[in-house]
This record gives sequence, C-alpha cells and structure tokens, in this order.
Amino acid sequence: MSVETTVPEPVLDEATREFVRRSMQAGLVELADIKKVVVSLMTEEIAFSPQRLADGLVGADLLTPWQARKLLAGKGRGFHLGNYRLLRPLGRGGMGVVFLAKHSVMNRLMALKILPAEASKDARRIERFKEEARASAKLEHPNIVQAYDFSEADGKLFIVMEYVEGVDLHRAVARDGVMSPAEALDAMIQTTDALAHAHQRGIVHRDIKPSNLLLRNDGVVKVSDMGLARIGYASGTESSNRLTGTADFIAPEQAIDSKTADARADIYSLGCTWYFLLVGKPPYVGSNVAQRLAKHQTAPVPLVSDARSDCPPAISHLIQRMMSKQASERPASAAELLTQLKRISGSTSVGGELANRHRSGRVTGFTEESSSYASLDDSGPLGDGVNPATAAEIVEIDFGSLPPIDISTLPTMSPAAVPISPLAAVGQPVGNVRAAKSTKDRDVDKESRQSLLLGVGLALSIVALLVVVGLTFYQMTRDEQTAPRLKSTEDGKGNVIILQ
Repeated sequence: MSVETTVPEPVLDEATREFVRRSMQAGLVELADIKKVVVSLMTEEIAFSPQRLADGLVGADLLTPWQARKLLAGKGRGFHLGNYRLLRPLGRGGMGVVFLAKHSVMNRLMALKILPAEASKDARRIERFKEEARASAKLEHPNIVQAYDFSEADGKLFIVMEYVEGVDLHRAVARDGVMSPAEALDAMIQTTDALAHAHQRGIVHRDIKPSNLLLRNDGVVKVSDMGLARIGYASGTESSNRLTGTADFIAPEQAIDSKTADARADIYSLGCTWYFLLVGKPPYVGSNVAQRLAKHQTAPVPLVSDARSDCPPAISHLIQRMMSKQASERPASAAELLTQLKRISGSTSVGGELANRHRSGRVTGFTEESSSYASLDDSGPLGDGVNPATAAEIVEIDFGSLPPIDISTLPTMSPAAVPISPLAAVGQPVGNVRAAKSTKDRDVDKESRQSLLLGVGLALSIVALLVVVGLTFYQMTRDEQTAPRLKSTEDGKGNVIILQ
C-alpha cells in the first residue's frame, strides 16, 4: 500500500503577489528562494500576507529588516549602487549618508558614504567630497577608518570605506554610562595616536567629537568622518565667517576663522571629547548654538575633578590644558600629547580597557525610520525596468509546483543578524523578527525562538509529516519500473512509520 500525499498550493492574495514581484524587480531575491521560504512557512499555515512573507524572508537572511520595510512600503528601487547591494543605513556624516553594503562578487561588507542627491549639482560640495576622499587616501593607520575607493554610479558619488562593527563613543556613553578614567584614557591614547599620524601628513580633522570616534567591538577606536578635514594648513575654500565643526566641541579660534585653525584645534576638541566621556555631557551647555560658542570663547574651563571625585588630578589638569582658550597654551602637537598620555597611563591601569568595558542591553541612537533617506528610496540607482532574466517569472509567479520539503535543503530560519554600524545605527524589527543587538552580546529570548520557522520546537508529528511528503515526492518522480512499493503503519503513539 502506497501513501499518496499532495502538497497544497499556498494562498497568496494579490498584495502578497505584488510584494513578490517588487522584491524580484528590486534584484533582492530569486523566485526559487521565495518558494523555499513559502514551503517552510506552509508547515504552520498556507495563507500568506505580505508581512508574513517578509518576516520569513528576513528570518531566512534573504532580506534585511530595512530592505523588507522599504519593500512593504512600496519601494522597489534604490537597493543597489554600482557593484554594491545596500543592506541598511548606518548614519549620516558631515558630507553624506552612510550605508552598510555588500559587494556583489566578493561578498565583503563595506560602508558607503554617498553624497546626497541635492548636493550632486553643487560644485563646491562635490569638490569637498572629493577632498575628503583624497585626505582619507593619504591616511593608513589602525585607528583611522580606511578608505578604499572613490566611485560614481547612476549619477551618485560615493566613497567605499572600511566597515567598523561597533558603536560610536557618544552612543557608547548614552548606552552604557560614563567611562572610568582608565577606559577614557585608553580611548584618548588611541585617538591621539591617529591624530598624530594625520597631523604629520598635513591633515587637520577639524570635527573631533565623540560621535566621530568609533568603538569597535574588540575595543579598538577608529577616527571617522574626514568630511571637514583640510589638506594643508594654509588651504581652504570656506569664507572666513563660515562655521565648520560642531558647536559643543569646537575650538575658539576655529569658530572665529576656520582657515587659521591648525592641529591644536583638534587637541582642543579632543579635550572636550575627553570631558564628555568622563562626565556624560559637553563642557559647555546653552539653549542655542550662539550661547555655547560664546562659552567656548570666554567661560572658564570646567574641571573634571569637580564632577568626578575618582578622576586622577593628572587627567583633570591635562584636560584643562588641552581646552585652553589660547592655542599656544595647549600641547604643541598630538605627538607631544601622546607622550603625556602614555606617561599618565603608567600610573593608571590601561591596556585593553575598552575591550572589557561593560555593555548594557539598552538600545540608543537614531533608528532607520528616524533618518531621512528619501533620495535612496524613491529615485535610487536601480532602474524601473524589470530584470530580463526574471521577467517571465515575475509575470507568472507560479506557486503551483513547489519544491520538495527536504529538511537538509530548507533555509535555516534565524533572526537577522544586523551588525552595529560605524555610526551605530540600530535596526528595527520587522514583524516578530528581531535584529540581533551585536555579534558578541546576542541574546535571543524565548518569544523570538518561537518564531523560528523550523526551530527545534517543531512537534514530532510535523517532522513525521515532512518526511512523508518528501518520500512521496521522491516516489512520484522516480522510475516506475524500479520503484519499490511503500507501506505505512502507525505505532502506538500516533507516529507514521514507512515500511519498504
């Protein structure tokens, strides 16, 4: 006696079919992969909605949560740029938006800084963007984000940069609290080493602040965003009254005339950053930018030791010197400052301090939805046309012949692992699929595990059904002349046993 079992056809309404078409037109998924996800989802229910299918594609790592949200919102373009597939936004730098992307051939994760569409017709902003790329190309240091390429695709200029999996120091403080003196000193030594490298090559960063210092998961600090960097201390295209920098961390002389700011302006900003890491707020506060800039010019330099009794006097006094109103009273160079920092570290326990820093599970910072990326949603580099290779499939979308259910070939369903960005963008969940918070601190709770499509919690009866369907498909397609007959019976526990 043979068992004949038919695979039911999934129930996909028109909205779900349109979601399938859009996903394929965007060049993100293939119909064969969608069918595999559909088969696995059918073990729970044969009726589908766009959201349910999107959750399944995210769980199978075929879409990122950001891609799924854009597709569900009706966006079908802007997911590719040159040889790169955009995975999710990471943040916004001084000169453009930054996306996590994967090379289509090498499968390498990179960070793409893309000049916004509105800036593509501004010759001055284009030149500054190119200047950033040139400045980055001159720098090769373990504590500086490496730039690999400058390119243009579909009318968009972009810089290909090293992807740093971690969080910037601003969000690290917001998430985990202020740093210990040893942790902050570790961050300053690494950053100053990077600045010494840049200054020796005639490059002033001019926008040193906590959010431009990226803390990699292994404790390495990386200086990012050379958008305001200037090659050569005498050059510069800004007018003398144009403010370049960030008001909470800008040197007094840089606020007055950015052209005359030299490497000591970076030292001042670094002192303000050090203060922030220890106290949790900028050294000067005010209700508006003008008030904060005025305090940088005239207000007394606050002492960290007044807010932190555990701060060694040597650190408090060095920060005060770095933040001197007169540039001549600060350390003369980053190299000199580095020597002083290392001298202090001899009396303060430093060495991998940031690598061992406690990380809370709190999520901080902007979300993907709170940032504006409309230029890459509605008028992205991907054309309106349908991929010729999948044109026939997009028209038909035939779900009448699904692939066999074979446990060894079904995609492994797991929450999409979304690495933390160089600018610490935090992904949002799609449906009930949660993004992992980090590769080191991933903690999936029991409710998330219940959403796994083929998790270990599937009942034995469903596993038995999958085996029967797989064997039935094999029986229907093999040679009739050599096919042995199959019989089935049941044991006392209700499980199906196949006999040959």
